[in-house]
Amino acid sequence: MATIVNPEHRPQMATVRSGVMQKAIYEGDCKKEVVYPEVAKYVDMAVAGVVKVLDHHVQAAKHNLKGAPIVVAGGYGVGSKEGFDQLFQLAKVLHGEVGGSRAAVDAGWLDHDRQIGQTGVTVHPKVYIACGISGQIQHIAGMQDSGIIISVNSDPEAPINKIADYVIVGTVEEVVPKLIKYYKQNSK
Repeated sequence: MATIVNPEHRPQMATVRSGVMQKAIYEGDCKKEVVYPEVAKYVDMAVAGVVKVLDHHVQAAKHNLKGAPIVVAGGYGVGSKEGFDQLFQLAKVLHGEVGGSRAAVDAGWLDHDRQIGQTGVTVHPKVYIACGISGQIQHIAGMQDSGIIISVNSDPEAPINKIADYVIVGTVEEVVPKLIKYYKQNSK
């Protein structure tokens, strides 16, 4: 998401969004060597003190969208902030989290920290329920590695349906209350 150009200087920098890559599995092969390099060999000490931390704030996480095993996500097809109330109910019944597309966030129906996609967070849940999400490539980039993808959409030709494992054709207003009722009756 950032363009960094510094061909004449070292060190160089690259960025990777959190959650984009899977963590490597430790295989037990390590040198077990602690190295304390001499910083002065690599950094001009006259310039080293240029950065000064003035203050540090730690804010508790509001939710666990990145680590949730079940994500219920809504798009512009949810229709309103009240429509997202139903998604929060479904997520509560499923012990999951709620996310959304950029269109839903831009409409003011969901907080920005719940945005999934290229300009939001990347999620890897076991189950991803996409409600009223068309499936723009920017959104797909943030959820395509989900285990099972369930699409609830009134448009049977919506792009998200092409990557979904299961497609429920219907409006969010029709389908989500039925899902909530079913899971409430059948959960232990």
